[in-house]
Amino acid sequence: MTTGRRSPDEHRAIAKEMYDRWRAGEPKSRLEIEYWDNATSHGKAFSTYVDRWLGISTERKSVQTLHIEWLESLLRAHGLSPDPSGELSEEFRLLAKAREAALAALRIYNDPTSGFRTESFIVLMIVAWNSLFQAMLERDDIDYLERSEDGDVVEIDGRPKVVDTWQLVNLALPGKSGKAIRANLDFFLRLRHQIAHRYLPALDPAIVAEAQSLLLNFETLITEQFGEAAALGDELSVPLQLSRFREPSRAKALKRAQAQLPVDVMDFLTRHRAEVPDDVLRSPEYALRLFFVPVTANRERSADAVVNFLRPDDVTPDLEARLSEVAVVTKPKRIPVASDDLFRPTEVVEQVRVALPFRFTTDTHTRSWKYYKVRPETDAAERDATDPRYCRYERLSKGYGYTSAWIDKLVEDLSDPDEYERVVGLRPS
Repeated sequence: MTTGRRSPDEHRAIAKEMYDRWRAGEPKSRLEIEYWDNATSHGKAFSTYVDRWLGISTERKSVQTLHIEWLESLLRAHGLSPDPSGELSEEFRLLAKAREAALAALRIYNDPTSGFRTESFIVLMIVAWNSLFQAMLERDDIDYLERSEDGDVVEIDGRPKVVDTWQLVNLALPGKSGKAIRANLDFFLRLRHQIAHRYLPALDPAIVAEAQSLLLNFETLITEQFGEAAALGDELSVPLQLSRFREPSRAKALKRAQAQLPVDVMDFLTRHRAEVPDDVLRSPEYALRLFFVPVTANRERSADAVVNFLRPDDVTPDLEARLSEVAVVTKPKRIPVASDDLFRPTEVVEQVRVALPFRFTTDTHTRSWKYYKVRPETDAAERDATDPRYCRYERLSKGYGYTSAWIDKLVEDLSDPDEYERVVGLRPS
């Protein structure tokens, strides 16, 4: 009997069944042969599996054994195999890739000569998150490959195609990640599309807080899932700052830099921050704002560190009041506009894709509005001949915006497989 690609609930059920049989007196090695056809593990695979899925330790380890396992995990996290054969499982290849991508992102971001700083950081950190999610799913034996209507793995140039990032989020963290972490990931996934093929150095100071949270959220998850051996912290340092702490022109310089951003990018930054709830906006998992406070050591030669990090609980009321004088986090004031209640086509696709149990793409959306006749064709003479319940033509932008009722209709109607096939012309997958 083999486990195959199973859901977390199925894995927990199998682990419970194996554990109960072991408790009843059956040897671990015999169970490993029966369930996995593995005659070489001698109980180790059983112990790891039960510990992973039930949180129950079935062996007592000596200090020496624990030290050896720590060194082995450290090697694997760095992409090196402790096995004499040099073989490394796919799980740890992906884990090493995740760490290397995150460290590469940091090297570029902290390089004072880098001119393509934030754009490179975003792309590499998304690669890091993708690889981390895949490593988790590979370890847990959960399928994360895109499949055709027949259930076959979709391939690109002979390589299996992985599902997109947001699907990886839902597979790897079903109901576990908080609103702020998801909002931060959503921020960067959408911003990546905004900055593609563009050079925007003025973006650097505009998203520092969100970038810091993206990194720390990654560090938290990788250590939670793969232990301290996978942490990045030991390889990081606080970058030195050339800007003066009390330079009066600093704020003006930042404003001038941000003013150079294209209107659509500034609109996205403002809109995303305005749309998230207050508790998310203020969460350090969405945007972490850091304060550099110059201090002098009591004894210059015996200073333990030049930078001290305080947890929010350690901040005294007096210090909190002082900091609030220089940095108050507020939600941007929103000025109602005529199209404020409309969604762009890409936003419709994103929202429906997350809520729908079937594949939903830009092509699916196009087939849907044509089927329901909510708007005319692109080259139509009367472009504003839309169904106002679901769509409106915007004269200034020369494009179409869609209502929340349209999103609700798509989710409700296309959740029915038969209706999906009628509308889209394809069997749902």
